Amino acid sequence: MATEACHWHPDRETGLHCSRCGKAVCVECMRQHPVGIRCKECAQETRLPVFQVSREYYVKGIASAVGLGLAGAIALGVLLAFIPGAGFFFFFVMGGLGYGIGEGVGFAVNRRRGRHYQYMAIGGVLLATAPIVLISLFSLSVGALFNLVGIGIALSVAWQRRAP
Repeated sequence: MATEACHWHPDRETGLHCSRCGKAVCVECMRQHPVGIRCKECAQETRLPVFQVSREYYVKGIASAVGLGLAGAIALGVLLAFIPGAGFFFFFVMGGLGYGIGEGVGFAVNRRRGRHYQYMAIGGVLLATAPIVLISLFSLSVGALFNLVGIGIALSVAWQRRAP
């Protein structure tokens, strides 16, 4: 079997070839790929479609985060008006809010995941909880701390729903 020189390193002999383009590659230039050995040009790292972010998905994700955030703010206002002393039930409500906004953003962007979508979900939760945050920051009490912990739960759940 005749050996050839590596396409990128002419001083190195090799018997390996790229399974896509057929160029000779040395062990330094070869890349393992699910379909065999590829050269460094053919094996360019491409992101999975679930992690790709396009302008269309930015718009859809931000619009859904804003819409869900406003709907969440209204729902929280109504819920807390009817249940003034929610207690620990408030933590479950906030977890549900984070879950709903995280999944809603995911639904709008075709279940894509990644840091950009996590930030969109966080933005939606912050928009939904903005009145509670403002009230809690200006009233230093145990109830305010309770509210901030609940908001932290909502942020954490929303973040995890869009995590890669």
